[in-house]
Amino acid sequence: MRLIIDGYGKSIRKRDNQIVIKEGKEELNYYLAKDISQILILGKGSVTFDALDLMSENGVDLISIDWKGKIKYKLSSENQKNIKLRKEQYYSLNDKRSGFLAKAFIKGKIENQKAVLTTQAKSNKENVYLIQQRDKLVDLLKKLEEIKADKIDNIRNKIFGVEGRASAEYWKGIEYIITDKIEFKLRSGKNAPDPVNSLLNYAYAILQSEILKSINLTGLDSYCGFLHSDKQGRTSLVFDLMEEFRQQIVDKTVLTLINRKQITADNFSAEDSKIMIDKKAKFLLIRSIMDKLDNAVTFDNEKTTYAKLIEKQAHNISLFLNGTKVYSPFYLRW
Repeated sequence: MRLIIDGYGKSIRKRDNQIVIKEGKEELNYYLAKDISQILILGKGSVTFDALDLMSENGVDLISIDWKGKIKYKLSSENQKNIKLRKEQYYSLNDKRSGFLAKAFIKGKIENQKAVLTTQAKSNKENVYLIQQRDKLVDLLKKLEEIKADKIDNIRNKIFGVEGRASAEYWKGIEYIITDKIEFKLRSGKNAPDPVNSLLNYAYAILQSEILKSINLTGLDSYCGFLHSDKQGRTSLVFDLMEEFRQQIVDKTVLTLINRKQITADNFSAEDSKIMIDKKAKFLLIRSIMDKLDNAVTFDNEKTTYAKLIEKQAHNISLFLNGTKVYSPFYLRW
């Protein structure tokens, strides 16, 4: 179970083995700590020390996201410490394993981008433009495959070159789909210039927190990425693995909300050149992403959920680094 704590003046407290949510002196709800996997804070309030202890004992993540859709902080119980695995993670930066993983992450991303455009083309009576955009991604997958395996420092720019071209074509397709419904100025990860980028930023932050949790549970170093190089304070490995899940979990959800007119231009306002999402749309978006994480999905002939798939892929990275299994990226046909 994932909880959303929104608004101002709320508090998170402990009562026996329960997490209690209050607003002032009024008790709003209570939950068994063992039934909670994550608490997402969107507003301002307080958390008692006793509640933090109970959350730590039960492996409950506490995450705060600001109005920009950025994770302000994440509190979680101590992660696994597997020194042998971490050594292999660091060693792999100097051999072909790092380049192999980087290529795999981007293959998964482009395959999923292709799948989204394929689905949208079918929904729009085999739209010619969307099929053309999809076919461009097919060609770029071939370009990616042509990059010879090597340590990541030798091929990172080539991989990002293919990824950048693929993303440009993909987002042109997305703009074409929604241009008559809501403003979208193509993808911009910083200071969202339009409603769609605001939605994406918020949703990606939730996905980021889910992937961080899975990586920490595996025992990998979340700051040591392969595709994304070291940067102070950046969990680079999280952004690596996110590439495989952005489209199926976030992009499809945002498209659905817009296409069904559950979120419209009326849910946004501009304040000091900032695009603000109203409370109703923000709550709907976050709840939709959380539900998506728990949605059933079939992958490799196995019925599972997206949350469990993320855990499995994080574990598969560790198996690959230890030489136990070849890593295969996650992607769906459509």
